[in-house]
Amino acid sequence: MQIDVFVRTHDGQNVHNDWRTRYAKMGKQELIKGCFNSLLKAVSYVKDHNVRLTVLDDHSSPEFISWLKEKQKERYFHIQHLEEKGYRHSAHQQFIACRDSDADLIYCVEDDYLHVETALQEMIDSHNLFSEKLGHRNIVLYPFDAPEIYNPPKDQCLLVHGSNRHWRTGHYSTNVMCTTPKIFRDHWPLFEVLALNYNGDYLRKEEEKDDNIRYEESNTIWNIWKAGHAMRFNPVPSLALHMQFDAQWDPFIDWKQWWKDYATE
Repeated sequence: MQIDVFVRTHDGQNVHNDWRTRYAKMGKQELIKGCFNSLLKAVSYVKDHNVRLTVLDDHSSPEFISWLKEKQKERYFHIQHLEEKGYRHSAHQQFIACRDSDADLIYCVEDDYLHVETALQEMIDSHNLFSEKLGHRNIVLYPFDAPEIYNPPKDQCLLVHGSNRHWRTGHYSTNVMCTTPKIFRDHWPLFEVLALNYNGDYLRKEEEKDDNIRYEESNTIWNIWKAGHAMRFNPVPSLALHMQFDAQWDPFIDWKQWWKDYATE
């Protein structure tokens, strides 16, 4: 199988304007370097499939770009320097790359996800398993078992066996996913409105929000999963941690140990 991995990188300001502190308590550049190292390990771990890795960089610092080019010497990947600056443009370009890919599977991922070494291999294997068992139905895998979906539960779910762990169904996801390019082609208007109109302000308290329409995942791409156009699964436990805010901190996983095991060179 041909697998395309598209990761967006930016070592500067957070999309949420840095008004919240990440639970890892480290600078953005240090964080995404470690997460990128873990992604490289996950890509290298894949057996019997061809993986192409593309970095879509949104005007990162010269220091970070130099670091990326050093990493290229260890394992080649393509670096695409985006022309316009900003989250919306970079998200749009990433979604276009996913839509237009000729690969069997794509993995659309952001730069603040910390992966276990087996993450990509397990997603490939479990996607193939679920697709076969469900009569080649559209499958979407979200690699993080987000604590937010449990307290209180966001929706009813099924718990099933994957290739190497349990997976649960549901509707929660960010724009990080392993699926087929067909999902992006068939539902392009939802992906495009999410990218071009994304408003990270939705995480603020109600009285602090602006007056713009707030487009985010729950009122765009979640509609694909809710309508049954694809079955969305996430692993239990996680294959990747979203290294963001306290709400995303998984109390049952020692992220510091993950950092030692997967983020270090």
